[in-house]
Amino acid sequence: MKRDLDRLMAERDLNGFLVLGEGHGAAMKYLTNGAFFEGALLLKPRGEEVTLVHGGMERDTATATGLRAINREEHFNRYQLLKEFGGDRLAASAAYIARAMEMIGLRGRVGVYGLQDAGAVLALMAKVEEQIEDIEIVGEYGETLFSQAFITKDDVELEILKRAGQLTCAVVGDVQAFIQGHKVGRDEVVLKANGSALTIGDVKAYMRGRLHASGLQEDHGTIFSQGRDAGVPHNLGEPSMPLQLGQSIIFDIYPTTEEGYFHDMTRTWSLGYATDEVQEAYDQTKEIFDRVMAEMQVGRPTRDYQLMTCAYYEACGHKTARNHPGTDEGYVHSLGHGIGLNVHEEPNFSHAEGNDTILQPGHVVTIEPGLYYPSRGFGVRVEDAIAFNEEGELIWLTDYPYDLVIPMRG
Repeated sequence: MKRDLDRLMAERDLNGFLVLGEGHGAAMKYLTNGAFFEGALLLKPRGEEVTLVHGGMERDTATATGLRAINREEHFNRYQLLKEFGGDRLAASAAYIARAMEMIGLRGRVGVYGLQDAGAVLALMAKVEEQIEDIEIVGEYGETLFSQAFITKDDVELEILKRAGQLTCAVVGDVQAFIQGHKVGRDEVVLKANGSALTIGDVKAYMRGRLHASGLQEDHGTIFSQGRDAGVPHNLGEPSMPLQLGQSIIFDIYPTTEEGYFHDMTRTWSLGYATDEVQEAYDQTKEIFDRVMAEMQVGRPTRDYQLMTCAYYEACGHKTARNHPGTDEGYVHSLGHGIGLNVHEEPNFSHAEGNDTILQPGHVVTIEPGLYYPSRGFGVRVEDAIAFNEEGELIWLTDYPYDLVIPMRG
C-alpha cells in the first residue's frame, strides 16, 4: 500500500526515490492516481511527501492530483538549460533532475523507477551522479519498492477495482447478448444479417466499442479463442474464424480503468450445445474452482491452493504442471496471480519451491483453473477476481454467470 512506501524504503536503506518517464508507467500512475504527464518527475525523500515536477501545460492536471506540484517551466526551463549546456541534451536533462533533487533535499541512496528506455536511463543517471554531490542512484531488480507496495491495496484502490469488475462484467454481458442476437445457419455457423459468418474479429470489434463506451481500455489484447485455439491458454483467437456451435470458446478479458487498474475474468462458452468431453472438462474445472473459493481465507499459503488444484485434476486423470512439468495439455499453469496496475502482479499461486506467500488483507488476486487439449480441439477455463479488504474480508470483484452453454436462435 502507499502508506508502506517509507517502511519499504527503510528496509532497502533508501533515502528516497525518483520516478521518471511518461504517465503510462505503473509507478507514475500509482502516485498520481492515473493522471498522465509528459516527462514528469516524482520525487520523495523518506518520511516526506511526494513532489510532482510537471510541464506548464499540465498544471491543472497536476493540481488535481493533490500532490505538491512544481512547474518545470518556471524552475527548470529546458530552453535555458540547453543554452547553459551548449545544446547538450543529456547534460541539460541531467541538470533538470539534479536540480529538482536539490530543491526538495533528496540526497543519499535514491532508488530510480519508472517507464523509460533502459539505455537512456543508464546514461542519464550516470550524468546526474556527476552533477550532484552526496548521491547514489540505486536500481532494483525483481522485488522492487513499488512491486512490493503494489501487492496490497487500500480501500480506495479497492473501490476502483470494484468498479472495474462491474464495468467489465457489463461488457461481457453485452458481448453475450450481441452473439445471441444472431441467427445460426444450417452448417451451425453464426450468421450476420447479410448472411456472412460472424467472426471472432467482429465480436472483438463490438467488444471494443462497449469498452470505450464504458470508460474502459483494452490495454494489451483480449483472448477470444475457439476450438483448438482455446486449448492454448494465451492464444488470442483468430480474427477471421467464424463462430460455430458446439465448440468451446475461452473469453478472457482484462481491460483497465482510466486510473490504470485492471480487471481480469474468464468465461468459457459453447454456443448452442457442448460436446460431452467439453462438458466433462468444464464440470471438473468448475468443481475445483468452487472448492478453492470455499477455502479462500487470509493466513493460508497461496501455494496450498495450487497443490489442491493439481491433486484434484490428477485424480481426474489429467496431467498437471506438478506431475508433468512443461506439459502443454491438461492443467498447464498456476492457479492465479495478483492484479492491480499490472495485469500480472504478486502474489502468485505457484507450487514452485520458494513460494512462501501467505494471503493477507489487501491482496487482490485471480483464481483461474483450466484444462487445455489442443490436440482434441478444446480448452476450458473459469476465472474470477477477488480481494481481501483491509479487515481481511473476502470481496468478490467478478459477478457474472458461469453458464457453459449459451442458447442461440435459429
